[in-house]
Amino acid sequence: MNFSNISPDSKPYGRLAGIFYLLIAFIGPFSIMYVPSEIISDQAAETAQNLLEKASLFHWGVGADILTFAIEIALTSMLFQMFKKVNGTWATIATYARFAMIVIMGINLLVYITPLLILQNPDMLSAFNSEQLNSLVELFFNIHAKGILVWGIFFGIHLVFLGLLVQESPQHPSLLGRLMVIGSKGYILEAINEICFSGNETVGLIADILLAVVIVGELGFAIWLVVKGIKPKTNTL
Repeated sequence: MNFSNISPDSKPYGRLAGIFYLLIAFIGPFSIMYVPSEIISDQAAETAQNLLEKASLFHWGVGADILTFAIEIALTSMLFQMFKKVNGTWATIATYARFAMIVIMGINLLVYITPLLILQNPDMLSAFNSEQLNSLVELFFNIHAKGILVWGIFFGIHLVFLGLLVQESPQHPSLLGRLMVIGSKGYILEAINEICFSGNETVGLIADILLAVVIVGELGFAIWLVVKGIKPKTNTL
């Protein structure tokens, strides 16, 4: 099917956006959660050893991140086209925020691959002892973890305005928009809590609840797009 001539108001356009959304939802946890859980340990030496032994899995995770970037760029552009007529200012803010997130994700990926480059570099191996190398690996992984929180702030901002757009659009289910607006603060609160307050348990619990809400809203919106596409506009006299 040729999508080049399909209007952003059409069902195929909405369904394609929904497919992109679901692809990110399935690919993201693999690279962000599963791969690090298999490599990163509480012990720096064990983390370095895991990274060398599971370098192939690590590379698959990096590849998944790169694929996610490409899908994110396409999806962000499509969402702007879908909602710019609802509120141009909100759509622009949502777009800029998500593109800012993508840029930070790209920079953070460079931080993420640095530990393996260190461990596979003969010059680094000769310049530092094993304890120092392990500490460097741990440091870069910790920076990467903080980087995820930073881009999460921009994603949260994006979801605030995307949720408002969904809520105000007559072509989309307003309930899912409300869930995104409410839950979007979870990303922002989680980042502030971890970066500024060293992980306060009460604040963390509130953030987790909000994140659960926004996941329902996001996945619900993605599935709705895939199943329904976009509601046809109704002509009123």
